[in-house]
This record gives sequence, C-alpha cells and structure tokens, in this order.
Amino acid sequence: MTEYIVFGFFDNFIMLLGAFTGISIEKKFFKKLPTGLMTILGAGIGNAFSDGIAGILATNIPLGIGSFIGCCIGLLLIPIYAKFNNNNAIDNNS
Repeated sequence: MTEYIVFGFFDNFIMLLGAFTGISIEKKFFKKLPTGLMTILGAGIGNAFSDGIAGILATNIPLGIGSFIGCCIGLLLIPIYAKFNNNNAIDNNS
C-alpha cells in the first residue's frame, strides 16, 4: 500500500511542476503560440517524468520505465492534434 501512496504523491507533484514550468516558458518565450499549448506540453512532459520516477521510487522499475515510454508516445499526439485543429481548440483567445 505504501508504494502506491509514494507513486501517487510523486506522480502528481512532478506533473504539476511540469505544468507550471510550461506556463512560465510560454509566458517568456512563446507568445505567438496558441495560449495553453506549452502548458499542455509541460504537463505532459511532467507526467511522463513523474510516472517514471514515481514507479522507480515505488520500487517497481518496469512500471516506471514502461509508464515513461508510454507517456512519451502519447506526447506525440499533442502537436498532431494542434496542427489538425489549426490550434483553435487550445487557444482561449479565438
């Protein structure tokens, strides 16, 4: 039970750090991108790392590695989705 609590804590904590990092990067460097795109990417990257690290910290290395790889594959869908929707689904200003 303890390993699941450790996993859950680190999973969300690192994912939230990724989301806030994405917000900061978007505000400083990517003002021409649709609003929220870097936040989504930051959260996705944070989620990939958080799943991997949390799995390893919960002493389940295959879970950590597999989760990281699976999350990274899922990240490939973000730019594809944004391109086919002309970035309108992400942009709050349109």
